[in-house]
Amino acid sequence: MLKQMTVSLIYLSLAVATSATSITLAPASATTLSIGTDSSSNFNPPQAIFAPEPVIPEHLQEQCFKSCCIAKFLVASTGKTTVQLVSTSGSSEVDEITLETLRRWKFKPATLDGAAIEGSKKVQVEFKVEQ
Repeated sequence: MLKQMTVSLIYLSLAVATSATSITLAPASATTLSIGTDSSSNFNPPQAIFAPEPVIPEHLQEQCFKSCCIAKFLVASTGKTTVQLVSTSGSSEVDEITLETLRRWKFKPATLDGAAIEGSKKVQVEFKVEQ
């Protein structure tokens, strides 16, 4: 029987911290933030520029399953990233495959008024293997 496998990536939320202020945003587009009454700042969240999907090995494709995990990326102002799972898929093997893939992702850093700053991004990775 033919099985269908699906991997979905869903961007959940974005956050950035500067030395003076902490900002949390949900939309994925540029946002103007008002700071006080006389000034505002333009924030652009980190952007994934290389985002391969995890590949489920054949022995796992033989089983029917649906699972997801959530990963959080910390993106330095240089674009260097670290990633960790904040929720598990329920399978250590699927979690490790996911982390190996996500470690290869590349990001353009977040910007605040045109200057690169540290930021973060959460991604939900959904797996579905069905007949």
